[in-house]
Amino acid sequence: MDRKLATAALILGSTAVSLLLVEFALRLAVNPGDFLQIEPVPDPVLGHRIEPLQGGHDALGFRNASVPTRADIVALGDSQTYGVGAPRDGSWPQQLGVLTGRSVYSMALGGYSPPDYLYLAQQVAPRLRPHQLIVGVYLGNDLLEACWAVQKRAYWARWRSSEAGDMCEDGDERDIPEAPKRFGAARDWLSRHSVVYGVLKAALLSTAGKHEQRRAAAPGSPDQHFPWVDPAQPTVRTVFTPQARLMAMDVRRRGVREGLRIAKLVLTEVATLARRNDESLLVVLIPTKERVYCDHLRRAGISLPSAFGALCSAEDRIKSDLLQQLSASDIAHVDVLVPLQLEVSRHVVLYPTDSDGHPRASGYSVIARAVAAALPASGARRSSIASP
Repeated sequence: MDRKLATAALILGSTAVSLLLVEFALRLAVNPGDFLQIEPVPDPVLGHRIEPLQGGHDALGFRNASVPTRADIVALGDSQTYGVGAPRDGSWPQQLGVLTGRSVYSMALGGYSPPDYLYLAQQVAPRLRPHQLIVGVYLGNDLLEACWAVQKRAYWARWRSSEAGDMCEDGDERDIPEAPKRFGAARDWLSRHSVVYGVLKAALLSTAGKHEQRRAAAPGSPDQHFPWVDPAQPTVRTVFTPQARLMAMDVRRRGVREGLRIAKLVLTEVATLARRNDESLLVVLIPTKERVYCDHLRRAGISLPSAFGALCSAEDRIKSDLLQQLSASDIAHVDVLVPLQLEVSRHVVLYPTDSDGHPRASGYSVIARAVAAALPASGARRSSIASP
């Protein structure tokens, strides 16, 4: 019996040591931030931030290899600019740097919104003395996130509306419960601490993820979960969540209207700041996955769930309002919807197979190319750019 226990202990010990060695080797071979789920820490102004040098982030806590003494371009945004769903080099700011040959520094993080972009443009970006500021505005949730930022953080009290009540609670997409995961606590811990787990999850566990997605989607209505497979290219498939997205863009909701008001004020102030600092400013309007596919599905004769059609209309109204504000304020902007739609019509895989609304590296590549085409020539100054 003692021999069996000793053998088992030896096997377990050897396995543990082997896993630690593999973990160490992987951390040297890859960017840990591409495979680890980083836990942010609270911040009184930004809401949260990444601590310096954590999980592949730089000395300022952003998703870059290092902090340069100067950057040609500083990109601000949320998770769509951070590059969730792709390795660091697959995010659109990093791909933009490769395309243009200019140094691009990303100050994006998931959960950030227009007030955070303003703060970073005021307090952090000037350290890098950029020629160009780029602000990525994700239409899918930036408005509600802006409402929350202003209402919940004392730093932004001056931006609050005089209207009484907790208006941001109205239609907050955060209230939609997530489907429970099997062994969720253990998986979450491994996601935060093990690069080995992250690599295995990315490379080998996608099938299990698809099963879990189907299991979670089964009880829901098409308004909640709408799976789709491209009949012309069955490898192109995804799951849409129109109802959740509509909650964050329905201007009949007070929180969305308030977020839109804040976003427009913020963008105008960022433009004023950029002009004062002799920086060019470009605002990138990033659509939801649902809006990217909306027209393609209709042309294919697919009957969209009611929330899907309402979402597409609501997003168009919000974008139109923002475009009017940008044009009136002479703020350069680019709408990347059309380039993304063009790739969808070519049956290119832009998004993951589940309900995640973040593009894959191929989708971020489309955004990077559209942004590169909209930028003024290196070293030039320009105040307005027509949207494609």
